[in-house]
Amino acid sequence: MKTRILTLSFLAAFLFCSCGDPIEPEPVKLVATPSQLSFDAAGGTQELVLTSGIKPEISCSDNWITLSEGAYASNTVTLRVSAQENTGTAARSTSIRVIGEKQSLMIPVNQGIPQVKLTVSETRVSFDRFGGEAEFSVTSSQKPQVTSDAAWCGVVVGEIGDNHETRVTLLSGANRTTDAREAVVTVKCGSESLTVSVSGEAGKATPVSSATALTPKKVFNAMAPGWNMGNQMDAISNGIAGETLWGNDKCTQATFDGVKAAGFKAVRICVTWEGHIGPAPAWRLEENWLARVEEIVTYAEKAGLVAIVNTHHDESYWLDIAKAYNNGSQNEKVKDEIFNVWSQIALRFKDKGDWLVFESFNEIQDGGWGWSEAFRNDPEAQYKVLNEWNQVFVDAVRSTGGNNAARWLGIPGYAANPGFTIAGLVLPTDYTSANRLIVAVHDYDPYNFTLADPLVRQWGHTADPALRCSDKDEENVVAVFDQLKTAWLDKGIPVYLGEMGCSRHADADFPYQKYYMEYFCKAAADRLLPMYLWDNGAKGTGPETHCYIDHGTGAFADDKAKELVGLMVKAVTKKDASYTLESVYESAP
Repeated sequence: MKTRILTLSFLAAFLFCSCGDPIEPEPVKLVATPSQLSFDAAGGTQELVLTSGIKPEISCSDNWITLSEGAYASNTVTLRVSAQENTGTAARSTSIRVIGEKQSLMIPVNQGIPQVKLTVSETRVSFDRFGGEAEFSVTSSQKPQVTSDAAWCGVVVGEIGDNHETRVTLLSGANRTTDAREAVVTVKCGSESLTVSVSGEAGKATPVSSATALTPKKVFNAMAPGWNMGNQMDAISNGIAGETLWGNDKCTQATFDGVKAAGFKAVRICVTWEGHIGPAPAWRLEENWLARVEEIVTYAEKAGLVAIVNTHHDESYWLDIAKAYNNGSQNEKVKDEIFNVWSQIALRFKDKGDWLVFESFNEIQDGGWGWSEAFRNDPEAQYKVLNEWNQVFVDAVRSTGGNNAARWLGIPGYAANPGFTIAGLVLPTDYTSANRLIVAVHDYDPYNFTLADPLVRQWGHTADPALRCSDKDEENVVAVFDQLKTAWLDKGIPVYLGEMGCSRHADADFPYQKYYMEYFCKAAADRLLPMYLWDNGAKGTGPETHCYIDHGTGAFADDKAKELVGLMVKAVTKKDASYTLESVYESAP
């Protein structure tokens, strides 16, 4: 009996253990039929069936999709999915999220775009010989692909709008050849394709303009003495020129009125164009920058000053001769850009009188200032390229006609250095019956006294031998001027010193700076060399301090600046027979 009771107890325990851990059934698999939805641009409503062990949670985060659930029964629910019309230019997609019994599902939903017939607003576009920009519009389903088969005709494609319209800008460089040009612009969208025919007018042979010859005396009388508005429109940072970047205030009409009142006859408006030049092949100048240059030129005109406009620190950017003198394709690219940039500048000012002078470049050199190994080994290679560039400059200006047909043009040599200019400059072929070109050089001789860091303290024959550059300071200055006279002036070709001057010396040595200024300017004046004083607006003393006129107000920077400018004006204008270079020499401190 006892054995039977034990057996029943074990059986009961076994049954109890077996029933305490029941096996759960598998959940109903969460399934969507179909597994994804696709709508055309018109939108509409589609249905899908969801299978789920429980009533699922259904959502979609995009508001162009609307969901409508049917009743949940027998593990299924019918879902109506409505898509709004897609009027845009891009296909769109989203997902419907479904959460079931311990499962989740993402159902992709896609919608296409409207199918719009490809059309263009223009089938033919033409450019005159100066090139420029032209626009046409494209209507298409999505942003089109637009290409040109000619390098002279560039393409810029805008963004497609909600109206399915895309603006396309064609860029044409000025044509410096006498051949007409043709291009085909192809517009594609999907399987559709259209073409636009583009033509470019042939450049014209520049006729010879009747002109009276420039003489050294005429140019000297018009220009001397001159003032440089430096570190102003030529200031540049991060590849973009800006007027106030290097510390000077914006110039005003008062600036130029003050320059005139100080005794100057001319102003050199140094302009860097880098950062304000559009892409190839048109290289369009930014309107705001060109308009500001024009405004400043007008200040000079109203003040009664001769004005020079140039390309200045561009030599460190697109006018990089180091990359062009041994690379034919790069050289041609630079020449195209020179022609385009100068054509635009010249066209802007073509009606201005002879008081406006164009100067092609500033100090073109390969970065070594004549000391690089490449230049010393083969200077002729770089001389040749610069001579080509100066010719393109003349071609560009003269091609615009008007007063530019005989405008005075400044032609600088290598680094604007007198010696390199004499050695390597070949004046361009002009299109005038008599010479209208002027050789441009810079002269800060001797560098150690005028610019170096630290500055040599004194100058001239009366200076302390331990504090001067040479025992032939005066002779060296005169020697450079005489070399220029022999090379150009004696042949009737005018020359101007586009930059000269001296960093401000401390009070103890200021008498030697005054002597330098008067001697330099008197020696130049005796040889009919107009001189332009470099003024960067930097006050104080020491290297690169060249402030004479306040760039914002036109007032003298201080009494010493007024004294120095007065000596410069005296050297140019005093006609007393007793006032000679020898008398200046004898008055040395």
